[in-house]
Amino acid sequence: MAAPPPDSVDVRLGTHRWAHRLLFVFAPSASHDALDAQMKALAAHDAGGQDRDLRILTIVADGTSRFYASARANGRPITEAAVRRLRDRFDVPIDAVRVILVGKDGTEKRREVGAVSVRALFDQIDAMPMRQREMQRDSTGHDSEA
Repeated sequence: MAAPPPDSVDVRLGTHRWAHRLLFVFAPSASHDALDAQMKALAAHDAGGQDRDLRILTIVADGTSRFYASARANGRPITEAAVRRLRDRFDVPIDAVRVILVGKDGTEKRREVGAVSVRALFDQIDAMPMRQREMQRDSTGHDSEA
């Protein structure tokens, strides 16, 4: 077994809890059309993703799985051990295309077969109570509970 690239990320859900929303895009290969379409759509709305603390993970059976701090950032390779854990955790077969949103609380919020529209994704995030508090805090410049 080859050593992972030195900049590989051993993704663990717990390290993102309360800090990031995670969007997993599972595909059979790194060159799969659905993966390409999803990433292009997300890149077109990169500022919105960053505003919503969204991190993107592409999990592929053939090719390199990657972690993206934003849709336009260069993705860092994900370790094979992390890829196996994530595929098992979300029970996604290697030949399937799935898009899964995990909220800041670490729970699965959405699961789609195939690509998801960015507008639908952002609307769902914006309806979440934690996101509502973030938007209120951002508009007033302080936390309303202070």
